[in-house]
Amino acid sequence: MAKTNEKKKMRTYPANREAEKSVLGAFLIDGRAVNDFISQLTEDDFSEAPNKAIFAAMRDLYLESHPIDIVSVADKMRLKGTLADAGDVPYISGIAAAIPSAAGCKYYVDILKRDGLLRKLLEASKEIAEDVYTSEDGTESLAFAQQRILSVTQSIGKSSLTRVGEVADDVIRKIEEQHANPEASTGLLTGFYNLDYITNGLQRSDLIILAARPGVGKTAFALNIATNIAQRDANKNILIFSLEMASGQLVRRMLCSLTGIDNGDISKSNLELDEFIKLNNARQTLWKSHIYVDQTTLQTPGDILAKCRRFMIENKCQIDLIIIDYMQLMTFPGKESRQQEVAEISRNMKLLAKEIDAPVIVLSQLSRNAEMNNEKPQLHDLRDSGSIEQDADIVSFLYKEKNQDPADTIVELIVAKFRNGRTGSLAFEWHGKNFKFVAADHSRLQNIKKVAVQSAEDGGSESSSEEKKESEA
Repeated sequence: MAKTNEKKKMRTYPANREAEKSVLGAFLIDGRAVNDFISQLTEDDFSEAPNKAIFAAMRDLYLESHPIDIVSVADKMRLKGTLADAGDVPYISGIAAAIPSAAGCKYYVDILKRDGLLRKLLEASKEIAEDVYTSEDGTESLAFAQQRILSVTQSIGKSSLTRVGEVADDVIRKIEEQHANPEASTGLLTGFYNLDYITNGLQRSDLIILAARPGVGKTAFALNIATNIAQRDANKNILIFSLEMASGQLVRRMLCSLTGIDNGDISKSNLELDEFIKLNNARQTLWKSHIYVDQTTLQTPGDILAKCRRFMIENKCQIDLIIIDYMQLMTFPGKESRQQEVAEISRNMKLLAKEIDAPVIVLSQLSRNAEMNNEKPQLHDLRDSGSIEQDADIVSFLYKEKNQDPADTIVELIVAKFRNGRTGSLAFEWHGKNFKFVAADHSRLQNIKKVAVQSAEDGGSESSSEEKKESEA
């Protein structure tokens, strides 16, 4: 008990005022220290108001490419109206005179960053405690706590403003790396060569909409992307939020696509020994992968964001891909109409992609008009809201003509919008028995076999039969 009391008495506020003055003094007497370290710090790394004001003036001078010394800093502070509050020129002069050299600047900067992080954690803890004391919903409080801790994590080493010159350096480096290795992708390869050629891989923070009418295979296509990525790199973290299908159904589809085994044979227990061996090998592939499935229904964008944050915090890792199946099953309480609700869901999906910094594939339904006619879908056919096409970086449609010959397995992927590239159509073979898509030559789209359109008297039952087959697929 005595040790506990002693520990409580020893608590000190995480701030080192001498280290703060030493860093500011180094900036005043050595331009090299400014170039090396000023971009690593923010005002929040300083605990005292006068030091914050001095650093802010130094940062402005640095961004304006002006010299940093006692005269220039004092003048900048005078123009900003912060000089008098900071102790005027004598305080700045005293900082410069107190440090003989800038040799220990890196060490002092590390102290400031450490204490700045601790102060952010302390402030977040106070806000979390205050929320807990007044909360009526434990789940909301948990989400708030996760958001505050994650925001502290993401603030480490980051500044809200970045000079475009610094960004240009990074962009040029990536261009040079790609030039040196033309086969390297700047994004996450989907495993479909034709899609990867157009997109150059899925890019972080992109929102990708994949829409289709029921039964065409949009869930299978998304799952194929997930397993293709996992086979290429088992360490990629892929989160699948399935609001419609149970996790067992999804995994069964993955096993079928990985093994090539007919789903009907599995249902009828009509399997040979070699097929059991294939299933076991596929199971090992899924065990090694970092694919995670959440089968919770009626989720809000906030629910999914909170789960992604929690995953990143608990596993201390980055998410590489998020798949959501599908948008129209999500909810957003408080909106007057379904159109407003979907618009908010769409906007929040883009915010999710940006905050988690991962590509987000969201499956979507088409409007009823698009499902009834036999024309290729367009952007306005996205169901419930025009906001979806505005928020998305990529909008694509899986399309199979209603009167297409059942023996013709070709499905068209229409890339109707691509914010950072060209649009177009891609060909895929659809093997519905094992839920597998295979990239095909584009010329296959020109030779799609069709069946004759039947009259209303004898065609209705066959049309229903075809719809049933597609639904089962």
